[in-house]
Amino acid sequence: MAKDEGKSVELEGTIHTVLPGTMFRVELEGGHLVLAHISGKMRKRFIRLVAGDLVKIEMSPYDTEKARIVYRIDPRRPGGPNFRARTPRNMARPGQPKKRPKPNNQKHKKR
Repeated sequence: MAKDEGKSVELEGTIHTVLPGTMFRVELEGGHLVLAHISGKMRKRFIRLVAGDLVKIEMSPYDTEKARIVYRIDPRRPGGPNFRARTPRNMARPGQPKKRPKPNNQKHKKR
């Protein structure tokens, strides 16, 4: 359960500037710039952020100058402009043979 579960405001913005110490300057839709840091789960998963990335941020309604980045919105996901569906790894791709079952490598018993 999050500490400030019902008190935060979620917004979308674009990373404007990358600052040292995993801090970022994020530009919101109205042109407002906020100072944001990465959430702990994003640090744990080594999510990389660069200038120009579209991100989802959480902001306190009491302090509109600071925020926490909680999600990076990937344009390659379904519905994004550059989405390309991938085939599952177990399916044969065009021009490749279908996978064969592995042979049973049990030693024969001697009588």
